[in-house]
Amino acid sequence: MDVVTLVKNFSKEALKFVAAGAPIVEQDVYEERLNICNSCEHLIDGNKCGKCGCTMSVKCKWGTSACPIKKWDAVKEK
Repeated sequence: MDVVTLVKNFSKEALKFVAAGAPIVEQDVYEERLNICNSCEHLIDGNKCGKCGCTMSVKCKWGTSACPIKKWDAVKEK
């Protein structure tokens, strides 16, 4: 994945996260998401998504983020 695509994907995720008030998921949701990612065939170097290029230890914490291949969704606001 090229640098331009990585920056574009991260910027999109970061803008969504900040616009929503920077919601962080509960620890159990974070751990569940990370476990899913850690067993995914698209994981690169133990912490990077091969589909979107995001760092999973960060993306899994953000309530507005979702898996690009639909293995987990963004957290719905209450």
